[in-house]
Amino acid sequence: MSLTHLDQRHAIDTQQVAPFTGEGAYHGSTSKRPKTASTSAPEAVVAEMRPSTLEDYRLDTRRPIADFEATFPNLYSVEDTLPVPTQQEVRDDSVTFCWCPLPEALALASPLTRRVLEATRKHLVGDKRYVYVDSKIQYFEPGDVPVDSQHWHIDGSIVARGPVVEALGHSLLHDMKARLAGGVTPPRYLAYQSSDHCATVFATSPLTLTLAELIPSFTGLDAAVRELSPPFALQPASSIVRTDGLSLHRAQAATASGWRLWVRVVETDREVQLNSSIIECYGTVFRTSA
Repeated sequence: MSLTHLDQRHAIDTQQVAPFTGEGAYHGSTSKRPKTASTSAPEAVVAEMRPSTLEDYRLDTRRPIADFEATFPNLYSVEDTLPVPTQQEVRDDSVTFCWCPLPEALALASPLTRRVLEATRKHLVGDKRYVYVDSKIQYFEPGDVPVDSQHWHIDGSIVARGPVVEALGHSLLHDMKARLAGGVTPPRYLAYQSSDHCATVFATSPLTLTLAELIPSFTGLDAAVRELSPPFALQPASSIVRTDGLSLHRAQAATASGWRLWVRVVETDREVQLNSSIIECYGTVFRTSA
């Protein structure tokens, strides 16, 4: 079984549904993933993903985690708009992806996703070592959420685990200062969604707030962003938008029934080598009444 792609037929009566908890689930997750046995070597830590702030706490893990003034530039631009596909086209597009290298995804993709990827690659910057593809096909009823969280968050946050994190009283910490003040170009993202009945919400102007250098989840960040109520945009139907690892965004509940294809292409210096499968849950929708 492939860890990076899955070919399956989609139907309303086979759509995976799980109860919405708000705790996060893989894409956009704020929760710790279940441990799985692995014999692979640990990933090399590249500058883009180095938790450099955590180094200041190694010699004294009893010190309180400090605050800093965090400014999110909130890059958001619509790079392209494609013809809106029919619901049948979305439903019949069978292959979905999880951290799949772009050349492999282009070779394996079903017709609709291949058209999206061919349009997307024209907008790649090309300054990162790797390009990966994630995609999902989901059927929503009104109120369904595409991921198990509606928190404001950034993609590709710098996550730290290990003895220092545990000594600080956590199982994982997002090193927000390293990403925001580290001077390293973050991952670049191009994202597509076929319809606007479950549109991602993006902050569209710079936002400054006081934030802990290291945070265990996006809960506090979400509360702070909601209090400031920044300008935002809903991603248009069948558009390709550009963001990066400093762009605040969140999921929202579906406003109508229907199928949606979501595709994300990331340019990153991080080499991803999957050692366990999460692609089976990628198409799950989360329902408050399930």
